[in-house]
Amino acid sequence: MASQQPLTQKSSNVKGDSLVIDDKLSASHKAVIKNSCMNSDSFSQFYTPPVLKSSWWRNKTKTLILAALKILVPIAYICYMVYAVWYSSERAGLLAWDIFLLIVWIFIFTKRPRRLVIQGKTVLIIKIRLLLSKGTYVRAIITTVTLLVIFGFLCYDWYQDKRKLVPFGGLLFFILIVFITSRSPSKVQWTPVIWGIILQFVLGMIILRWPTGYAVFQFIGDQVTAFLAYTDNGSRFVFGDEGLKDHPVVFKVLPVVVFFSAIVNILYYLGAMQVIIKGIARVLRFAMKTTPMESFATSAHIFVGQVESSIALKPFINDVSRSELNAIMTGGFATVAGTVIGAYIEFGVPANHLIAASFMSAPAALAVSKLGWPEKKKVDGFSMDNININVGKESNLMEAASAGATSTVKLIAYVVVNLIAFLAILSFVDAIISFYGDRVGHPEVNFEWLCSYIFMPLAVIMGIPWTDCRVVATLIGKKIVLNEFLAYIDLGNLMKENKIEGRSAVISTYILCGFGSIAAMGINLGALIAAEPRRRRDYARGVFRAFVCGNIACFMTACIAGMLYTEPLPVFSNSTDFNTTSNSSLFNLTSLNSSLFITNQTNTPGGSG
Repeated sequence: MASQQPLTQKSSNVKGDSLVIDDKLSASHKAVIKNSCMNSDSFSQFYTPPVLKSSWWRNKTKTLILAALKILVPIAYICYMVYAVWYSSERAGLLAWDIFLLIVWIFIFTKRPRRLVIQGKTVLIIKIRLLLSKGTYVRAIITTVTLLVIFGFLCYDWYQDKRKLVPFGGLLFFILIVFITSRSPSKVQWTPVIWGIILQFVLGMIILRWPTGYAVFQFIGDQVTAFLAYTDNGSRFVFGDEGLKDHPVVFKVLPVVVFFSAIVNILYYLGAMQVIIKGIARVLRFAMKTTPMESFATSAHIFVGQVESSIALKPFINDVSRSELNAIMTGGFATVAGTVIGAYIEFGVPANHLIAASFMSAPAALAVSKLGWPEKKKVDGFSMDNININVGKESNLMEAASAGATSTVKLIAYVVVNLIAFLAILSFVDAIISFYGDRVGHPEVNFEWLCSYIFMPLAVIMGIPWTDCRVVATLIGKKIVLNEFLAYIDLGNLMKENKIEGRSAVISTYILCGFGSIAAMGINLGALIAAEPRRRRDYARGVFRAFVCGNIACFMTACIAGMLYTEPLPVFSNSTDFNTTSNSSLFNLTSLNSSLFITNQTNTPGGSG
């Protein structure tokens, strides 16, 4: 600053309200100095030409480097592709994956293709809206035809397997219960309800009945499972082999949450997750005619928890209607955050069905919420472009990975302390119940025994085989009374010990896929009150209804799975043994013996104790 002081004083002089600037300086430098003088009380804050030149050179160099990378990286990858095909022509099928990556690279870093896609999407949306606006009954006709096609398919399916009539009756039962207990049954708008069920059914058909769709989700599940297995390398380095074997939950399962959260935060930094969430929200809004706020919140809950979504919705929560608020809370209870799905997969739960359940429960949550708390008046919608998740603000990839990993400290602490507390409480409650049962000659009576009878009717109407109804009812009780984490631990153990049928295990995966425990009410209330304390009374009035509706949404998803699940399809991915080579590949799921992440790593065992 000492060397710059003479320059600034020589370049300009302030006399009263007038400003005299040296004529030898350029016009841009004169403007900068003039603005500095007018807006500053000290000559030391003036902007000097050398600093301007240095900043300009840095920006120019950075721009040139980025431009070179945008060109050189795809060229280098193309060279790699050519050499890979020349080296091993048997794996040429992976070229489709390479081409996909190149297209994504070009789309991200080139403005023209992105502009063409946006223009094409806009034209398509305009044409669809024109089609729907030509007649009042166009949507009604499309809805009616879709329902008739679905019902015809179900009738044919029921003729072949009459067991599937039971979950259909369960679906109707849940809809009837929510309608009877609705805040305003006469005000129900049936479009979001019907189309929420249709979207569930379509997703279920793709995943459970279409062989190609099942193979794709099976492949995705295998890849996610194998990808998460790389967490063991970091866990083994920190805790050692004995730690992984002796304490699998703390040293093997929970580190998966750290790894997965770091990856997800990188995707947020790159902007990929924001695009996916808003894309899903726009689909839900278009199909179900829901508001942008509730559509965005429900789609966000597939990937993030109630706390993160509440931060994103903070500027708007005070202005949403009670019906929208109920939809936001219901979505939080009906889905699980993507960061904990990795832990459930480590327990041995089928990854493909777990991923499918996360997506299928989103439209169900909106359908149930709009049925349970209808909108009584027209709502002024917000623009979805103004809603942003407050993540991905780091300066580079390393900071994004670190921030994602460290953000799980609170989550892991929450899981650990809740496991300790709830297991201790469960043991205490079991002891009390057994004490009173023993006095009348029934010492076998405990918490699980009670749940197996209390929730058994729910298991029956969702299509669970009779032999497993009490087992699944116990899982439902643990999910609702304690938490879904404990329920998934038990489900994984039952699957590993072959104590539950494949059909029951699959349907149970859909039943448990929701943050719908009694303790979750307090967590969601705390997150919403922290985001917008002025609506504390509305939260308290609606949280129990949202809690019930969120669980019913999971039960409806399970009913859809019960109607569509067929025995001949394979049930489980090989989620507990990563030392085997996958028989599926990225694009030829039957002929190629390769994949993205499943490798013959002898130092990466899977599963959890």
